[in-house]
Amino acid sequence: MFNCQSRGYIHIEKTKNSERRDIPMDDTLLSLFRTLFTERKIDVDYVFVNPLTNTRYYDVKRSFNHVLRKADIKDFHFHDLRHTFASQLVMNGVDLTTVKELLGHKDIKMTLRYSHLAPEHKSRAVSCLSRIFSTSKKISDTKTDTVTNF
Repeated sequence: MFNCQSRGYIHIEKTKNSERRDIPMDDTLLSLFRTLFTERKIDVDYVFVNPLTNTRYYDVKRSFNHVLRKADIKDFHFHDLRHTFASQLVMNGVDLTTVKELLGHKDIKMTLRYSHLAPEHKSRAVSCLSRIFSTSKKISDTKTDTVTNF
């Protein structure tokens, strides 16, 4: 449920582990929702609403799958969005504990299963070693030069 007057949180009433939670929205999503609610002129707190009845949809997977077919996207599932969400957070420096909380996981092991790192992200992570060792080599070369010139 989304309340347009809220400070940017999505309220999740029914979760898999039966615990309610609020997920913060970034500015882009908050702006999108505010625009959506203003343009629809519907006094309903739900994002996915049947325009004929003004009642909420209980399942958006059928519509999601329809959009995938129209876009000719294959082998992609609604649940894959959770993996993308977690992976993008981790690859952008968000700590695993925060990702765990956002996903609503009880155990960090489950979060690790969701946070896949792209190969280029792993390469960038290892490349920091080159910077470290090239800097330490320059420092050791400077120390050697100082000692030999003394």
